[in-house]
Amino acid sequence: MRAQRLIKLMEMYAENSRDTFVLFALGMEYLGLNNLDQAELFFNKCLEVDEGYIPALYQMAILLNNRGLEDESLRLLDRGLLLLKVGNDQKTLNEFRSLREEISF
Repeated sequence: MRAQRLIKLMEMYAENSRDTFVLFALGMEYLGLNNLDQAELFFNKCLEVDEGYIPALYQMAILLNNRGLEDESLRLLDRGLLLLKVGNDQKTLNEFRSLREEISF
């Protein structure tokens, strides 16, 4: 099943390499396959297209923290927190705050 999703997502990526949904979904698929390099590549591509793509900021922050890059992770979380404060998504704002606190301590 995962292989079929990955094939379909790669087909969609070939059609539109700037589709943030597809880029994020590819990052998540590769994350699920424990291919962290490919996951990071697609999360980065997603953030190049839309630097405020909240799900990619969150997943990339986790990935970078797991790689020992705490400062980079915190920078992404701070960017997400700024963006979330403008909106009214309290649940996601709280998730970002919690992850930031966990990494900071």
